[in-house]
Amino acid sequence: MKLSAAITRTLRRAGVSTSDSAEKNIARESLSLVTTDTIALLDWWWLNKTTTFATVASTRTYQPVSGQVSSWWSFVDETNNQPLEIIGPDRYDLLDIDRSITGAAAAVFIDGMDATTGYPVISLYRIPDSANTIRARYRIDIPEFTSANDDTDLSVLGFPRIMENVLIHGAAALTLEENGDESQSGREWGHHARSLKAAKLQNLNMQGNRTYIPNDIASDFFGLRITSDIETAA
Repeated sequence: MKLSAAITRTLRRAGVSTSDSAEKNIARESLSLVTTDTIALLDWWWLNKTTTFATVASTRTYQPVSGQVSSWWSFVDETNNQPLEIIGPDRYDLLDIDRSITGAAAAVFIDGMDATTGYPVISLYRIPDSANTIRARYRIDIPEFTSANDDTDLSVLGFPRIMENVLIHGAAALTLEENGDESQSGREWGHHARSLKAAKLQNLNMQGNRTYIPNDIASDFFGLRITSDIETAA
């Protein structure tokens, strides 16, 4: 489904004109807002990406990705077959206070965003002394939709087919709220919740055969219950 089709369906469900440019802009903005909230909910498999970049001698700071990142998974020095630990600012500073130690990279600090591009910046410890290939695994952050995206399929923009209803029902609910129709907005949030539940189940199935500890009290997970019947040694 193209973004334009999602906009049209959103407006149709909201009961407003599907041809009015102002309404289309509202629907597109609503789809972007739902996108932002949805990305933060889970470790969605469809957000996973991998990239590589080359280190340059005497260069400590890099922009591995020309785009937004919602989280970093791992870094590996492929040249030296060495995993790189992701560390915090305090440890990064204490490892090399005057930032003078050179050699093969051993750790990565997520150093914020570039002031010009807005893309994430990382700094390496140690300062590289040669050209090595670093592999990074991360989760993308889908940027705000614009009219230039209207003719692009949602899958190309970053969403698998199962997420289409999640976005559309959520965007329709926001559009109805903006138009003051709380009742119909609630209906759309209900559809959104059901679509989101299905998407979460599919996301779990994509994670292979890993086992997770249930987090609801109605589960069959066994735990130790502490009572006054437990005997202690004198």
